[in-house]
Amino acid sequence: MSDESHPTPRLEADGSPRFKLPIYEGPLDLLLHLLKRAELDPHDVAASIITEQYLAYLELLDQLNLDVAGEYLVMAATLLLIKSFSTLPHPELADTEEAEELKRDLVARLLEYQRYREAAEKLGERAILGRDVCAAKGEPVPDAESDARRFTVSIFDLVEAMGAVLRRIADATPRAIVLRDIPVAECIPAIRAALEGGRTVEFTALFRDLRDRPMVIATFMAILELIRRGEIAAWQDERYGPIMLERRGQSAGAQPG
Repeated sequence: MSDESHPTPRLEADGSPRFKLPIYEGPLDLLLHLLKRAELDPHDVAASIITEQYLAYLELLDQLNLDVAGEYLVMAATLLLIKSFSTLPHPELADTEEAEELKRDLVARLLEYQRYREAAEKLGERAILGRDVCAAKGEPVPDAESDARRFTVSIFDLVEAMGAVLRRIADATPRAIVLRDIPVAECIPAIRAALEGGRTVEFTALFRDLRDRPMVIATFMAILELIRRGEIAAWQDERYGPIMLERRGQSAGAQPG
């Protein structure tokens, strides 16, 4: 993919730009992420806290001007249906049984998907470099001891971190929407420059002018695009801690959390 390839914004009727995520993970990934953060298992998917956090996450995507795939909305409707009928005082109602069936089906899907993800992560942990192939001359060999201190970062971690950035925007007063191109591609060189020479930078440090919301969102989309291309890596030294960024090939990879 050339450097000119970048997420293209779509303008809504009110003039606000909408972006599609260049990195895709589905609603089951989001549910597992929320369950893990709440220290619950898939059987607790109908817990009120999960439904509330799921809806709050969709609201955050909207604040970031990110398009939400229809399947995320279907999952939200399913969670709301399960929650609404779980509070009814008439368990003999047919609708309540339907909600229970929806819950059982959702738990089964989550358990199956969780097994799939865990198997994929175990395969990814295998050290291929140095075992099945030789490192090219001058190419650094991953340091397993260093890797063990890192945790991978998901798209959901990045979006949540971006939500924290938006909350720091100094100018909270309503502003008129200015129709202008969102310079996603123009943000990429600045991000690369910030990470040159093996430098490690905290995610939030890349957002300089917090008053320029379009530029903040464009920078975020540029970070996601560079991660999708495999040019930069994101990790946490401790689970749910600050997100760090670096150019790939200049340090070892990350350990699944």
